[in-house]
Amino acid sequence: MKRITLLLLAAAVLSAMESGCSTRCFRRVAVSCSPSYQRVVLADVEGCWISEYIAEGPVTETCSGVCFRAMQRRIFRPCVLTFKYPLGRPVIVQGSNIIVTPANKPLWLCQMGNALPPENQCLKATTNRLCQK
Repeated sequence: MKRITLLLLAAAVLSAMESGCSTRCFRRVAVSCSPSYQRVVLADVEGCWISEYIAEGPVTETCSGVCFRAMQRRIFRPCVLTFKYPLGRPVIVQGSNIIVTPANKPLWLCQMGNALPPENQCLKATTNRLCQK
């Protein structure tokens, strides 16, 4: 009886791993490989926007959601709020309606090009180069 229980348990674990229930997932799909900026919009089933992100760099789809480096976040409910991340913030967004489209660099980020801390010289050089285009 004990052997049958162990065999059933092993079969259940193996079938769960095959069906994608494993917590480890290495699948990464590039949604956008553009080095510029993208608008990532999270919408509900009716198409109403819940939140909007401005992403810098590539936007990739993983098993845990869509991940990117957010420079700005805007939420629309209960009122419109905008959050700015001058140095970027790693974000993973999950949802059924995620829309990725090209976007321009935020104006506030171009205006603060020379105001970045000295330890971020690489980011400062990139920001200055992109703002001069």
